Amino acid sequence: MTSKIGPEHLRDFERRRSLRFVLPHQEDVVLTAAGREYRGKLEDVSVGGAKLRLTGGPPAPSDVSLSHESAGVIDGVCMWHDGESLGISFELTDPALRLISLCLRQGVPNGNIHAA
Repeated sequence: MTSKIGPEHLRDFERRRSLRFVLPHQEDVVLTAAGREYRGKLEDVSVGGAKLRLTGGPPAPSDVSLSHESAGVIDGVCMWHDGESLGISFELTDPALRLISLCLRQGVPNGNIHAA
């Protein structure tokens, strides 16, 4: 069986290689999935993705929206979850760029590379 790698796969590969910024003071966020809200903390961010820690169980992988007080609402996709942690990917919209900018100003680079 042959698998075709298209531009979307290359984009995902490049995103996974992005430098992640761990936040010294985790930001409060609200994640909405399937009409339900989950409160949590933003732990780290990269170009096109973020890692969150939620109180209570995380939602199943699906379309989500992330709400941050300063950045606004960011639509994304839950890519993985492990216990209370989950990774989301998102397009580089204005709210996403505001969130990334906020995190870059206060974040500490982390050499660990993983998909969000």
